[in-house]
Amino acid sequence: MESPVAVAVVPFPAQGHLNQLLHLALHLASRGLPVHFAAPAEHVRQGKARLHGWGAGALRGIEFHELAISEYDSPPPDPTADSPYPSHLLPLFEAFIADAPAAVAALLRRISASHRRVVVLYDIMNAFAAEEATRLPNAEGFAFHCTAASILARGLDLDGGLQLRMGNAHGFADIPPQGFVTDKHLEFIVKQARCHQTVPSSAGVIMNTSRALEGEFIDFVTERLGAAGKKVFSIGPLNPVLDANAPEQDNR
Repeated sequence: MESPVAVAVVPFPAQGHLNQLLHLALHLASRGLPVHFAAPAEHVRQGKARLHGWGAGALRGIEFHELAISEYDSPPPDPTADSPYPSHLLPLFEAFIADAPAAVAALLRRISASHRRVVVLYDIMNAFAAEEATRLPNAEGFAFHCTAASILARGLDLDGGLQLRMGNAHGFADIPPQGFVTDKHLEFIVKQARCHQTVPSSAGVIMNTSRALEGEFIDFVTERLGAAGKKVFSIGPLNPVLDANAPEQDNR
C-alpha cells in the first residue's frame, strides 16, 4: 500500500548542498517513503554521478524532477580572487532563485493532491520552498542547514552570550561572514535567497551535525528555536563512510 506521507526534497544547486540532501533523501527512501528530489537538470545529473557510499540501486528509490531554469553565465573560477568564495557560481544561483519557485510550486501541488501529508525538506537558502509549503493545507516544511550548527547559532545569538561563553571556555574566535564570503554573496542571501525568512516559515530545522561534534551549539539552537515552537533535529554526519575492503551496500 502506498505511503500516505510523501517527502519533497529541494536542495540549493551547489555541490555541498546537493550531496547532503541527496544522502538524506536516500535514507528516507530506504525506509519506504516516497521521495521526490527536485533540482535543475544539470544538478540532478551531477548528484547521481558523484554519489558515493551507496549502491547504484539506491537511486531507484527516489523520483527525480528536473526544474527548468533560464540560461545563465558560467564563467570559469578565478584562482587569483581575493575571496575563496566561488563567485563564478552566482549567475547560476540567481537564475535558480528566480525561476525554480514556479516549478517547485507546481510539483508540490501535484504531490499534495495524491498524499495525505507532504513533508518538504528544503535547503535553508531556498525561502521560496518554505513559502510554497505553507500554502498547502497538508504540507509542512523543514529547513535543512547543511553547514555547522555553530553558524546557525551565530545568527540566533542576538545578545552575544554564546560567542562570549564559547570563547571563554574553548578559546574560539568569532569569524565574521566577510571572512569567508563576499559582500555580493551576502547581498544575494539577504535580498534574493532571503535566508532569514526560511526558519520562521518552517515547522523546524534539520542540521547535518551531531552532539559529539557540536553539543553546546545544538543545545543553543534547540533552546532558541524551541522557544518559537520549532522542532530541531541533528542527524549527521549524513555522508556514509565506507570500509575500502567491504563490499558496497545496495541499501534498497
